[in-house]
Amino acid sequence: MKRECNIAIIGGGIIGCSLARALSERLGGVVLVEKESNVGLHTSGRNSGVVHSGFNPRPGTLKARLCVEGSKKIRQYCNEYRIPYEQVGTLVVAVTEAEIPILYDLKSRGEKNGVGGIEILPMDRAFELEPNVKGLAALFSPTGAIVDSQSLTQTLARDAEQRGATLALNQEVIHIQERTDCIQVGTQSDIYAAQLAINCAGLHADRMAHMMGLGQGYVIAPFRGEYFLVSRPGPAIIRSMVYPVPNPLVPFLGVHLTKTVGGSVLIGPNAVPAFGREAYKRTSFSIGDLFEMARHRGMWNALVRNRALIKVATKELRHSCSRRHFLKEASKLVRGLRLQDLKLGSRVGIRPQLIRSDGSLVEDLVLETTPRSIHVLNVVSPGMTSALAFARWLVDGIDDNLHWRATVSEAMV
Repeated sequence: MKRECNIAIIGGGIIGCSLARALSERLGGVVLVEKESNVGLHTSGRNSGVVHSGFNPRPGTLKARLCVEGSKKIRQYCNEYRIPYEQVGTLVVAVTEAEIPILYDLKSRGEKNGVGGIEILPMDRAFELEPNVKGLAALFSPTGAIVDSQSLTQTLARDAEQRGATLALNQEVIHIQERTDCIQVGTQSDIYAAQLAINCAGLHADRMAHMMGLGQGYVIAPFRGEYFLVSRPGPAIIRSMVYPVPNPLVPFLGVHLTKTVGGSVLIGPNAVPAFGREAYKRTSFSIGDLFEMARHRGMWNALVRNRALIKVATKELRHSCSRRHFLKEASKLVRGLRLQDLKLGSRVGIRPQLIRSDGSLVEDLVLETTPRSIHVLNVVSPGMTSALAFARWLVDGIDDNLHWRATVSEAMV
């Protein structure tokens, strides 16, 4: 069946739902096309629910601005719609002398980005916040928060519906064709004839772009993230979020401890190469996904040239689901953990890591466009934190005639 609309959004993650809400405020005829029976069932609903403060991104970048703005917008939105969230603060702990200068660099970045209240704490003050923390010094950011990410995504979808958007669930996109008069987004049962299509399909965003001959220089490599749950009698091991100092060579934050809105504590995630875009189990794999990755030169160049990535991937594969490894990593940051306190959690997520043809990992926004389509191949990271601000930024770039006004180079500034 052919259905006409103004805008077809592909992908019901937090980015797609945020865009549907923001676009429905301005325009009518918005359809959100999602292959699952509900929104937020993949990356957006399977993360640890962390709302980042914004001290990691490089100052002056779009990533930095949208992360800080997005953090404020999410906390305001959760208050307004009574979505479970808590502003618990974030500690980044230096465990060696060499890591202390990095804390000061992060503090400087945070201040330039407009993160409020950020400071470097001596350990006696850090103990007041987190009695079990270990290290030599800690950066504290009070605006770090935790949220029920699936509830947030689903609330945004309902909000979009109330503003006039249509949710087309159980509709997997199998082809996209741009014509002079419209762009056709085809599923198994329907064709959505839109004036503009926005691809924000997350784990499948590159595949959607490739249908139109776009994004050929990129491929998504899925990384599975597994968590352990801390289960022990007495008070929780932490009250907030405790991170190690980040490794500047790879875009993964390392094993850290996170309080959840339910009151439990998670340790993780690791970053294990997955053998499928939705391979949530260690034994799961997709021949089709593996074939797509294997035939892209970006994957081979990453294996040959990106030694930092290979080192991390090898380590993570070796220690996947190892309680002793997670205990060792977490015990660098906190005292009092025992092996029997760790239980493998049911929460498993997959991060869509975009890789360039030269094998390098992409950390910045990547958009590719045609006259009637916008392809969000890599959203501003961290994606959930930035979602509401990113949606507003993208919508502001679309004029009343449904044309994207910015050039690709401007979009990546």
